[in-house]
Amino acid sequence: MSDLSLQIAASAVAADQAALDTAANNLANISTPGYAQQVVNLSDFTPSTAQGVGEGVQIVSVTQDTSALNEQQNLIAQGQLGSANESSQIMGIIQNSFPEPSSTGLQSQLSALWSDLSNLATQPNSSAAQQQVVQDASNVATTLNTTYEQLSSTSQQLVNNLGGVGSNNSGYVGQANQLITDIANLNGSIIAAQNGGQNINALSDQRRADITSLGTLLGIRTVSETNGSVTVLSGGIQLVSGTNGVQLQTTGQPTTSNLAVETTAGNVLPSGGKIGALLQSVNITIPGYQTQLSKVADSLATNMNTLQSQGVSSSGVPGPTSAAAAPPYAGATLPSIFVDNSSTTTYTTGTTSAATIAINPQLLANASLIATAAGTSTAGVATIDPTTAQQMANLGQLAAGPNSIYQSLVATVGNNAAQANNTQTTTQAMANSTSAQLSSVEGVSTNEQTVNMLSAQQAYQASAAVINSTTTVLNALLAAV
Repeated sequence: MSDLSLQIAASAVAADQAALDTAANNLANISTPGYAQQVVNLSDFTPSTAQGVGEGVQIVSVTQDTSALNEQQNLIAQGQLGSANESSQIMGIIQNSFPEPSSTGLQSQLSALWSDLSNLATQPNSSAAQQQVVQDASNVATTLNTTYEQLSSTSQQLVNNLGGVGSNNSGYVGQANQLITDIANLNGSIIAAQNGGQNINALSDQRRADITSLGTLLGIRTVSETNGSVTVLSGGIQLVSGTNGVQLQTTGQPTTSNLAVETTAGNVLPSGGKIGALLQSVNITIPGYQTQLSKVADSLATNMNTLQSQGVSSSGVPGPTSAAAAPPYAGATLPSIFVDNSSTTTYTTGTTSAATIAINPQLLANASLIATAAGTSTAGVATIDPTTAQQMANLGQLAAGPNSIYQSLVATVGNNAAQANNTQTTTQAMANSTSAQLSSVEGVSTNEQTVNMLSAQQAYQASAAVINSTTTVLNALLAAV
């Protein structure tokens, strides 16, 4: 009977020690990514005889409290949050390329151009007024170039963040490939450990953390297999199956708006997570803004060049299409105001014109070549007719003119940035909710685990007291014999 008492007490000590160690381990890992709280599973020893009762307790296993449903919901939410965070961050950078309203923004520079053109109309033969208009036009062209280049630089930085074109070992793609490899390797380790009867909790924690990180990058879902492995999918494409993981690479070009991420087998991944948001910005969002910015340049250049061509300067030099330049006139004509960089004659419209628009070097050298008079003025005869200068100034009020197009672009950027921020806030709240639901099952509660530790300590002390008491009785009996 004494032996049985010692056996029962000893089994209780072992169980209490396991409970104490498990609670301590839970508290030590309260902030460990992917960690799911562990619990000790106990059962009674099978009685040695048919009449046996209460022969002690045995430790069956130390398992984790997990919820497959909550993990899937959290994984989806983390993918959406990764996308929302990336989009919000990118839109913040893009918005900085349009410093409106400000004294240095394009809107102020356009306003200055229209105002100084109106001033020129009041004194068409003023050298200072002519030079100011040319300088204003040059400032506008330079700002269009700079803004376009800032957007291009942002796009290039995003491509670098992705890992570059044709890359698979750096940036987000490199991170994804490493996580895919790690998950496949962990699958193998878990299968082997499970088959060998070993504890897989630490391996499962690490795999869970890696899956969450991969989900933030790509947006994925998982399927748990009976052998302990996890299959990872992006859309319908398997990224991890058992111990096998695919590798990803970038393909296409940002310049042709077809940059993508695909497996080495050529399967293009659907857009999701940080990578999906980045691809959306590089392929669609930024090129769209650049196209709209180029429409500002085209409206400005084509309208002013047309009026310049139809007008006459204050010194009587006619534009090439003005009535004053009609035969038999064969003298010099006015140059275009806006041209392509490195050109003195040509302006090319298109989706990249904001990058190439420039003030004509001839006007920078001789501001008196700006048209101010109507095209009916006599060639070679100085005139103070303000008609053309005022028509140029009126472009600021044109319904589909450069001002209107630019204001629409700025409004679009602002609305998109606000929408990205709102989406990020909403998605963050949803992610917090799903994370809280998961934490209610898998998370470690400091209070709960502290109580568990105290209970285990008290139980351990009680079991140890039983052993001490039993030992004392046995020693007393032996001494009495």
